Amino acid sequence: MYRIGIIDDAESERADIQVSVLDNAGWDAEIEFKEYELETRTREDIVAEIRRDVEEGNIHALIVDFKLDTTADVIKGWEIIEFMHEETPEFPVVIMTNAPDESKESQYTDADKVYAKKVFLRPELEATKELVKNIVLNMEKYVSRRKELEARLEIELKKLDRNGASEDALKEVIRIENELSRYKQIYQTRVDKALDLSDLKDAFEELEKYEKLLG
Repeated sequence: MYRIGIIDDAESERADIQVSVLDNAGWDAEIEFKEYELETRTREDIVAEIRRDVEEGNIHALIVDFKLDTTADVIKGWEIIEFMHEETPEFPVVIMTNAPDESKESQYTDADKVYAKKVFLRPELEATKELVKNIVLNMEKYVSRRKELEARLEIELKKLDRNGASEDALKEVIRIENELSRYKQIYQTRVDKALDLSDLKDAFEELEKYEKLLG
């Protein structure tokens, strides 16, 4: 089961998005939707909910209205796009807009993930079918790779528990965590990410010295 988050301040467009997806993916497709409530909320609250949903695997893609006119004083569509790109760049995000060229100007926007509303909200078009196909494919790739990385990380952590913290083992854990952090927030500190492997080697040498002194 896949779940697509929808961030759009127009109720009619939220409904049209779901119709376009299900008409072209198939009404028997295992796809659900989550409509984010935007009114009477703070920017921090909205971002926190999205972040939590990504972390817990509650959504597998986001469709975001680039403008969000009625909530412009709280949060803008491009702000959501940018924070998603900064925190989890591999998470599938689609931008819906009436002005595709304008939305492509953001450095965080992939041109092939900007969908014109006049096309996407017409489910009978062949172009819409292709766009929906891309959304589903990107969700499948995202979920598959994330699960693979999570499984590999769990295996490496179990090895650490069983065999102790060798330099090679810690290097592999750090490498997997760094890649996984592109798919979800794993609350790894900047110190962890910036850890120089030569410093790690020095740390092990110091630990060995202390172990020898302690007998």
